[in-house]
Amino acid sequence: MRAGLAVTVAAMLIAGCGEAATTTAKPSAAATPPISQPQPLISQPQPFNLFTHCGILTTYFAGRTFYLAELYRARVPVMDPGRPEVLGTMTLLSAHVAAFVDHMGNRVLFVDQLPGALDTPYAFVAHVMSGGNQISDEQFAGRRWHTPETLPGVTGPPYGNGQDRSTNVGGTFTIVDADHGVFRNGAGAMLHFTALPPAGCD
Repeated sequence: MRAGLAVTVAAMLIAGCGEAATTTAKPSAAATPPISQPQPLISQPQPFNLFTHCGILTTYFAGRTFYLAELYRARVPVMDPGRPEVLGTMTLLSAHVAAFVDHMGNRVLFVDQLPGALDTPYAFVAHVMSGGNQISDEQFAGRRWHTPETLPGVTGPPYGNGQDRSTNVGGTFTIVDADHGVFRNGAGAMLHFTALPPAGCD
């Protein structure tokens, strides 16, 4: 009799402990902290030297590479062509956009992804260098582009004192992917360009 009672009491205690363990193992909803959404980091203006010697295409800021947001580098304000770098401030406007401002108030936007839409023809001018039919490297959409191809029947001006002389050929430039682009002139001739690695002085 006593042995049977003892077994019954022990079984009830074990069952109670098991229930208590199961209950306490479940966290209450109130105890679970809400998951906060990540917020973009907005920085204050920081002193910054923007290297301009080979043209502004890329810069390094906030631990990563930023690309000139303006597709056409010629549209960027001329800040001081006689200096290899320009002093100013850089500000992270959002998670992916930064702005450089020089002491004259000129403002240049940068993005941390390559600019320019794929498969979109952009108005473009190719330059045939003086003294032959070689196409000059072009700066467009955050990259330097190179082609070994030539345009049929198009040559540069006679070689003179300045090596920057060229014959300008209008057309469109289409970015095929991050490393390839195609130029088409009005006559339908095509040039295939490849993106070059960033220059050390960008």
